[in-house]
Amino acid sequence: MASKNDITGDELKTKATNKAYEDGWDSIFNNKEKEISDIANEHPNVNQFETVSDRKKAVNKIDHLKWCMQGQAHIDRPEYVWDVIDKANQLFMSMNNEQREYLHDAKTALEEAVIWNKADTVSIDEDDGYTD
Repeated sequence: MASKNDITGDELKTKATNKAYEDGWDSIFNNKEKEISDIANEHPNVNQFETVSDRKKAVNKIDHLKWCMQGQAHIDRPEYVWDVIDKANQLFMSMNNEQREYLHDAKTALEEAVIWNKADTVSIDEDDGYTD
């Protein structure tokens, strides 16, 4: 005696397999080797949407280091500035000569704990809208 669906009263019986069934079975249970094209289409490349060049990263690190040095953070928080310098140093080969020289000068100022008074300090030529 065949089983019946309690709601519809239809007889329950297994249907013949089709292509979708076979593909689903293979994707779950079959451990066949994947083709390179299959792997390439599974997940997008992590870097395909965001490509920041090492040169741009170096510029950003040096800019951050400049703000730290201008704010005298190398005296107040030397461990933080060492961390910034170490991260910038990882991009040394992507830096131009001016950036490399700045990095060297910042290291020297940090080691000697001297007040930073480079010519590249921030100056406001116009009224910034804030009153002192």
